[in-house]
Amino acid sequence: MTADVYARTASNEGAPPASVAAPAAVDSPLALLQAVLENPTGLAHVRRYATDDFMYVSLNHENPELNRIMPWAGTPAGTEGLVQTFKDVFRFRSVVAFETQDRFENGDGAAIVGCVTYRSNVPGMTATSLHAILTRARGERLACARFVEDSFAPARSFRESGTCRIRANPDDSSALDV
Repeated sequence: MTADVYARTASNEGAPPASVAAPAAVDSPLALLQAVLENPTGLAHVRRYATDDFMYVSLNHENPELNRIMPWAGTPAGTEGLVQTFKDVFRFRSVVAFETQDRFENGDGAAIVGCVTYRSNVPGMTATSLHAILTRARGERLACARFVEDSFAPARSFRESGTCRIRANPDDSSALDV
């Protein structure tokens, strides 16, 4: 396969409609996730919906280089980690749009997939990224949540000046300045 297949892009027109399932019950994993997202910076609020040993993974498990740009990236322990992550995200950037494109759940888990647009508070650049939130529940509370997004575009929204030289293609010795 050559890079020519990337020359044309697919259209979302005609794609199957989003699966925006309603929560199966008031204490189902999807209902719990949606409740947490209503006020993710309120510690007492989040504690009502999460286990005492709640684990949150933001973007990745560990990446010191990314932490220099987005300090919330990683695996903070407890509901305090989730709440502090959202406080820091909102301190560094504002959410311009948060669109849910799909949401679904099974017996012990739920996921929300969509698109988010951020504006960095400094230097004020905008970036749009796909995102996914996966949660697992234990009993009637969330035990873990994982949030992933394209971290390149949001990280670039904090770029003040200059370029970054990237060489990724093993078949091409040239580098890209982005």
